[in-house]
Amino acid sequence: MTLLVFAVVAVGLLADLANLLNFQHYPALRAEVVMVAAALILAAAAMAGLHRLAQPRLAFAFTGLYVALLIDLGSTLNNLVFPISAAVIAALAWWNERAVLKLSLAAFLSVLAFQAFDLIAGAESHAAPRNEAKMLQPEAKANPKLRPIVHLMLDSYIGLEGMSAADTNFGTLRQEQERFYLDHGFQFYPQAYSRHPKTINALPEFLSYGRAAHATEPRNVQSTVAPPLAYFRDLDRTGYRISALTPSFVDLCPNQPMTLCRNYNRSDLSALVTSGLSVPDRARIIGFTLLELSQFTALLGGTADLKLAELRGSHERHLYNRAKLYSMTGLRQLDAVSADLSTLQFGEMRFVHLLLPHDPYVLDEHCRLLPEALWIDEHGPAPLHERDAAFARQARCMTNQGLSRLLDQLERTEAGRAAIVIVQGDHGSRAIDAIPAAGGALPSPREMAVLHSAFFAIRVPGEAASEVPGRFALDELIGGFAASGFTAAPHPVAGPAEVWLMDPNWIPTQRIALPPFTQKFPKN
Repeated sequence: MTLLVFAVVAVGLLADLANLLNFQHYPALRAEVVMVAAALILAAAAMAGLHRLAQPRLAFAFTGLYVALLIDLGSTLNNLVFPISAAVIAALAWWNERAVLKLSLAAFLSVLAFQAFDLIAGAESHAAPRNEAKMLQPEAKANPKLRPIVHLMLDSYIGLEGMSAADTNFGTLRQEQERFYLDHGFQFYPQAYSRHPKTINALPEFLSYGRAAHATEPRNVQSTVAPPLAYFRDLDRTGYRISALTPSFVDLCPNQPMTLCRNYNRSDLSALVTSGLSVPDRARIIGFTLLELSQFTALLGGTADLKLAELRGSHERHLYNRAKLYSMTGLRQLDAVSADLSTLQFGEMRFVHLLLPHDPYVLDEHCRLLPEALWIDEHGPAPLHERDAAFARQARCMTNQGLSRLLDQLERTEAGRAAIVIVQGDHGSRAIDAIPAAGGALPSPREMAVLHSAFFAIRVPGEAASEVPGRFALDELIGGFAASGFTAAPHPVAGPAEVWLMDPNWIPTQRIALPPFTQKFPKN
């Protein structure tokens, strides 16, 4: 019986690994994959040993839990479905455990064979990303005389006043960013702010000019579909051919008029292949990603990790963050977006949402990738001053290297030189331990700055580079750009500076005034 349990668990875990590699387009014949597979086989041996200790009275319960867990790792069962599945399988195992194990082994062998074949067959080529736009624009409406627009939404890109706010440690980042954007012909808005600290609420707000209805159902989810947004509607009516490239957690594709829309995997394991990380680092990240596929293992592992960290007084990264490759994916996507600008044409509007300079903060001062254990996350546990400094390094590399290459690419074509370029954040860096909730104490000055200060700059050929005074919400700035007919930098009339606090389900429920961001030093 113990050997059969080992076979079921080992084959099931290897099938789940193969499934993950297929989904992520990760090559199987690599040292880190062999290392992960070996660790899974050892885990299977340990689990078989526990099953043996539970014999004869409780072994059936372990069988139910193991089989349900293996299914969950491959298919992500609902919170309620997982315990029900474990209970049903355990009941069947109580009746005839050997039959349940044999059937499970046959099923997992079939999955492993299928996934292995897919890995081999797919090693040579992958299907091109599909167009996910549902409201396709008719070609007849396009106006090829319109000046192109390239709109970059850079996630967690804190505004200039946030970079120099009191009780922060971003160093000289503000001065460097101002110089970069002035040198590249932009008008920038140091006092720009977002009304929300979460993209899932911020994006619909500013892309509807502040008119989108706020959520009334829980928003703390892994993905959501954006409602129809006025920004894309008005671009369509103006005659623009619209394309969007976004991470999958805020899906623009179903409800916006577009010619092309693609969602990309926001935490792309395949970015590891050419990353330069060590084999053990790559193996650990693959293993952590596999653990996160099951809510049971994610909860169990995360809870144990937090308790151990408390006992040891550790400032090492939390387990639930160690599967996140958001910024590595963002850096890779930024290079791809830059290369693709060689095809930009008049009449096009390209909207790109990148998880940069979003955490984890993975770069050193020379813009080289750090070992995974040295990465830093926005909500800790690293000290706040280290988080700010790490964010500054990542933002500096993003502009000086990634955005420089993108702007250089635009200079190579007539359409690129004529393009209006918008670079904006969606909220602040969020480098705090926890986001203050509605109904509690009001956010501190630091919290206000790192949550709500948001970057905004625009380059319009023919308009002079400058600093634009005034305190504007992102929805006011996007609305002002639309009001110009998408032809000029916005100069809106500012309304009351107000932001929203969320309940535990990320629903905005409390509107509060946004005080000015206290500055470390007066600007000369």
